[in-house]
Amino acid sequence: MVRSLLHGVEDFHRPGDGAGHCGGVIRPSGARITRRGRLCERAFAFIFALWLGACYSPDPRTLKGAIAFATEALAAGDGERLFLVIDERSRHALHSIVHDRRAAASLVQASYPPRHRPAALRALGTAAGVSSPAALFALRCERTCRAAMTRALGAPISQQKQDGEVLVTTARGQVRLRKGSDTWYGLVWRTEALARERTRANADLARVRANAALYARQKKLR
Repeated sequence: MVRSLLHGVEDFHRPGDGAGHCGGVIRPSGARITRRGRLCERAFAFIFALWLGACYSPDPRTLKGAIAFATEALAAGDGERLFLVIDERSRHALHSIVHDRRAAASLVQASYPPRHRPAALRALGTAAGVSSPAALFALRCERTCRAAMTRALGAPISQQKQDGEVLVTTARGQVRLRKGSDTWYGLVWRTEALARERTRANADLARVRANAALYARQKKLR
């Protein structure tokens, strides 16, 4: 298929058009192909293969596609890519946690007395120091977490809807997925625990803001 498509470009380049035009690639039947022509054919084939890969990547809008997407990310050891097919509720919670923890850390650095800063920053945890929600997910879903996912993922055999989620039985085990508002399916992951952490992070940010305001008033009175 690739070769026939490459030969379909015949009318666009003529032999000897110049170094920039793959001279010698396109030829009448039976004509001799040059070394440059062979290189150009290979280049076209490589570019077309890349295009095919982009066009036919797994589609997370389907259960099968979401599972395939996750499987590829796990095989590559790419936690930040895997984050893209985690349940939307967990992704939103991680976004909120990272935002609140980083905001709290900035306030601590700017407003707390030097002697109180180290303890206050430690209390905020690792979420205050990551660059993104995806990075926090990758940090928390380490080797053991990813291995557990890998063991359960496989070709879907059956599915059953349960409380807005879909329990999928695969050739290797069972996984839960949920369709998000973005139409992508995501793997259900620590939903309740992250919801509680999100609430704590928000409350801690409010407390840090109050403390920062108090320290600012105390500084003015000096």
